[in-house]
Amino acid sequence: MNRFRSYSWRDIRVDLGEKIEELLLNNGWAKEENKSSIEFWRMRLDSFTCIFYRNGTLYVSYPDSKELEFKRIREMINHYVGTRYIIPSKEFLIGLDEVGKGEVIGSIILAGVRFSKELFDDLDIIVDNIDTKRNHRIEYWEEIYRKLEGSKGRSLYFLVEKVLPREIDGKKSINEILDQRYKKLLEDLTKSLDVNKARVVIDDYGVGKILTEYLDELKRRGGEVLVVDKSEDKYLETRIASIIAKHERYIELKDIGISFGSGSVSDKKTTDWLREWYKNYREWPWFVKRSFKTVKKIEEHISNEGR
Repeated sequence: MNRFRSYSWRDIRVDLGEKIEELLLNNGWAKEENKSSIEFWRMRLDSFTCIFYRNGTLYVSYPDSKELEFKRIREMINHYVGTRYIIPSKEFLIGLDEVGKGEVIGSIILAGVRFSKELFDDLDIIVDNIDTKRNHRIEYWEEIYRKLEGSKGRSLYFLVEKVLPREIDGKKSINEILDQRYKKLLEDLTKSLDVNKARVVIDDYGVGKILTEYLDELKRRGGEVLVVDKSEDKYLETRIASIIAKHERYIELKDIGISFGSGSVSDKKTTDWLREWYKNYREWPWFVKRSFKTVKKIEEHISNEGR
């Protein structure tokens, strides 16, 4: 069965969209009737479909078997609109990101990745239009993880660290713990590496003194170091780190048997489960972050009910 993949460029100006339309027409594509009012235009070439949306998104879908042809189309479009991510400025790219910091259930999962710039285009295509901000079934993340794992023999290297709920419930702040764990990840990722040849990008969670001092040391050694808010929208290395962290989080949730909600305090299914659990057992399992205000409020509310 031939599966379809997709790829998008975002925030494309209307005039550039018109140039792409002309470019495709000159390369044998045919215009098709729009299927909704949110489309500027829609075009097809054999099994390829290209749509330019009114919100500035340029979207291409293609079958797995046509990846080589897609690479040529992608290169042609990139010439006009630029790449989705900031292009490599060093020989090696290192990215770090975490998930689970704001979730009341489960560990905080930190991931660090490193790969050579020669792998940039292939990894960009592998991650397709993966949406790391949405909840997906574990099978979704496993499929993406398998694709990434296939590149481990081609310079892709990644590591994962876990911060367990009991560590978060201690005296140290979450950001201080993250500083220490990210420092450890970076030490492993830069081991035996000429830091002068590396770009390091970390998603900004509120980096503190411990990590800042280490990042300054990497800069002194010639590394390019960037602490960026919402970095996975701009840097491929942190996007891949985010994907790996997401995969590990879903593995953990599966292992502990969590099949409800997202684990977020804003998710009603999660808070309903927490209330029901505490009402029945008056103790929390290991995977609940007891220091969260939501947890303390549930404890107080149910304790008052019993009086």
